[in-house]
Formats: sequence, structure tokens, C-alpha cells
Amino acid sequence: MTNALSLYLDALRFGAALTVFVSHYSTGRISGGLFWQFDGGRTAVLVFFVLSGFVIAWVSETRERTLEEYGLSRVARLYSVMIPAFLLTAALDSIGKAIDPRLYGPEWGHGTAHPVIDYVLSAVFLGESWTIRVLPGFNVPYWSLNYEAWYYVLFAAAIFLRGRPRVAVLIVAALLAGPRILFLLPVWLMGVAVWRWRAGLPRQLGRPLVAVCLAGFIALEAFGGERLFWRPSSGWLPPDFSTYDFVLGALVALFIIGLANVQLPMPKYRFERLVRGLAGMSFGLYLLHYPLLNFFGTVVPGSPDGALHRVLVFGLALGGALGLASLIEPRKRALKAQLRAALHILLGKPPPPAVARQRLS
Repeated sequence: MTNALSLYLDALRFGAALTVFVSHYSTGRISGGLFWQFDGGRTAVLVFFVLSGFVIAWVSETRERTLEEYGLSRVARLYSVMIPAFLLTAALDSIGKAIDPRLYGPEWGHGTAHPVIDYVLSAVFLGESWTIRVLPGFNVPYWSLNYEAWYYVLFAAAIFLRGRPRVAVLIVAALLAGPRILFLLPVWLMGVAVWRWRAGLPRQLGRPLVAVCLAGFIALEAFGGERLFWRPSSGWLPPDFSTYDFVLGALVALFIIGLANVQLPMPKYRFERLVRGLAGMSFGLYLLHYPLLNFFGTVVPGSPDGALHRVLVFGLALGGALGLASLIEPRKRALKAQLRAALHILLGKPPPPAVARQRLS
């Protein structure tokens, strides 16, 4: 992983998060249908899946080479943003419903009959298992975290365990995840394959491969993208699933392989810092923006298609999500240290060096 490749993938990661934001903002009930032609949210989520598989394969070979290190990093990464997102969603949903229930009704496809159960199932990533479909309040983007979390578990079992424990954990995890989540596992594994095979491409083919992948994606989207593929209707399949999911995943995977074999130009330091900073807030942006859009779409006066309403909702939701993410995401390291200390106490192991130094001082 070169510094240049890491920067370009960071730009892709933030771009995918921003695409999801704009896709949700463009709905009629939020912005009166501004950017109604733009529907790239699901495409962006599939990009996230490939990127996630690539990054997880990378860190498991370099920085997180033990099950403890890997597990603590994944738990801290998820819950450092999830817990604030749950609290924010519950608070804003309650206030928004009291002001104007129209943006929070079941007609928008979000069941709210058992909110406590929905939050509990979501907290343990069972919100998309088998035929279950629940969300933590009106936080629609959360659906994909159920997939990511089980991919983390399955990958850990395959890489860090051996013999019967590996088989047992893989079977139990697969049964808990259910067929819907397993159906998109190949897309995530494409990212893992990219990390393993990135050096197998002749360097002179890097640029042509990048160009072909971009041209292929643009052509598919120009002719209708996922609408070109049949979408089977079944509760056993991921939402809006079609064969396009695998086609797009393959294009993204090949695109990254191409990038890994290109001499990428580096921008100036200030621009690099900006990209790194925005990428560091991408998970928070992804998980926090939807409750903010719903809330500001409710409380900002005026018609959704009014210019002032559109500008205020866009700015407040995007600025609020990025601002909160900048405060929340740095807490990941502190949470990981706390989890490590708790794990060592539970297992009767000596405290981590940092904790031991704090006690001595």
C-alpha cells in the first residue's frame, strides 16, 4: 500500500459517502426531488464493500496480525460511531415526529412498531439476518453495517482460527448472518482478492485497466445501470439486489488493481491533508446524515422544493454530519484502549503497557 494509492482510495471512500448523502438528499420529501436523476446510493455502498474487503485484507497482513488486535480494532471502529449514531437517531426521531410526523410514517418503508427490539437487533447486527429487516429508528444507511460486521467475523474465523474452531465459528456465523447477507459476500471478497493479487498485473497494463473500468462504468450508467438487470423480488435477497451488484463489484476491484499499478501523481500537501481529513469522517458522514436529513427536512420552514429550504437542509445536514464525525471518529483509539484493558482483566492477563504506565505514574 503506497502513500499515493492510499490517498486515492481515501478520495474514493469519501466520494462514496458523499454520494450516499446526495442520493438521500435528492428524494422528494427532503428536497422536492432536486437531483432526482441521481440515484447512486446503492452503487456507493457496493464500492464501500469492495474497499472494505481490500482494507481488511491489508491491515490483517500488516498492522492487525493477531485475533485480539483485529477484533479490538473492528469493534472499536464500529461502535465508536454506532453508539453516537443510535443516540442521535433516537433523539432526532423523537423531536421530528413531535413536530411533523409526515416524514416519519410507515409509508416510507421503515417499521417502528417495536423500536427497542429494532435497536437491540441492530446493535448485534441481526437487522438483516434471514427475513428480518429492521433499522435503528429512521437510519436507513445502517442496513449495510449488518453485512460488514458479519464479513468481519467470517474473515477473522477464516484467517486467525484453525481446525475445528474455525469450522465451528464459520458455520455459526453463517447461520446467524443468513443467506441474504451471504449473498453479497462475494462482492466484499473481491476487495480481499484485490489485495492478494494487486502485484500480479504487469505495470504497463495499469493505465489501460483503469481507463477500461471507468469507461465500462460510465457506459453502464449511461444506459441505465442497475435498471438494465432484472431485480428478483424476494425477502431472501438483499434489498434491490440484481446481477449488477457483482458486475459493479468486479469493475471496482479491477479499477483498484489498475490504480495499484499506476504511478499516481501526488497533490500538494494541503490538498492531501484535506482528502485525508474528509476520508477520516466518511464513516461518520455515512451513518449520521440520514437522521439529520429527516430532522432538518422537518424543522426547516418552507416547501421542500423551495430554494432556501433546499440550501438550508443540505448545508445543515452535511455540516452537522461532518462536524459530529470530526468529534466522534477520533474516539476510536480511546475506545480500543478501553476494550483492550477490559479484555485483559477478563482473561486474567497483565494490563496493556499503556495502562500499566498510567498506574505507575
